[in-house]
Amino acid sequence: MNYLDIALVVLALVGIWAVIEVALTVRGARKSIDEVTSTANEVIAQTQSIVAKLDGMVDELQPAVKDVPALVEKANTALDSANESLASVNAILDDVASVSGTAAGVTEAVNGAVSGAASAVAGVVGKIAGGRKSCAPAQISEGAAPASLEGVTVPEPVERPARTVSYVDYDAVAPAPATDAAEKPESDPDGAASAADAE
Repeated sequence: MNYLDIALVVLALVGIWAVIEVALTVRGARKSIDEVTSTANEVIAQTQSIVAKLDGMVDELQPAVKDVPALVEKANTALDSANESLASVNAILDDVASVSGTAAGVTEAVNGAVSGAASAVAGVVGKIAGGRKSCAPAQISEGAAPASLEGVTVPEPVERPARTVSYVDYDAVAPAPATDAAEKPESDPDGAASAADAE
């Protein structure tokens, strides 16, 4: 055998080995392809049920989608009525503000009238009291304290005669008989006064 025959035999063996490896690889690839195909079929089956559910939901949403313009119109109407209500509230608040302003004006007018009346009364009282200087109207209306008013004279306290108070001492008065008691007030003025004080 020469070298060429040996080389041909080696090449034939390598070729056979290569064919076997290709066959084994194709066989393994076929198993993998079968697994991928079965998994894809399962996913497709599950997807079909999901798609069927989505179709049902779309069918159910069709009437709701038709109602959306009506709902939008109702929402716009509600917003318009809310805006009208807010405008009414603003008008009411404006009325309240004008009434409050009027009430403030009335209060100021009443304060002026009361101040005028108070100054008039103070003047009359001053004239009655003997020409004493009365408080100025501005001082009364400003609410100044009487101690801070200038030129106001405080009347002197009037002296009154002292009263004598007498108390009855019951130990000093002896009980009298009933028959004498009826006669004693007529004859004894001190006994009558004591009996009156005791009552």
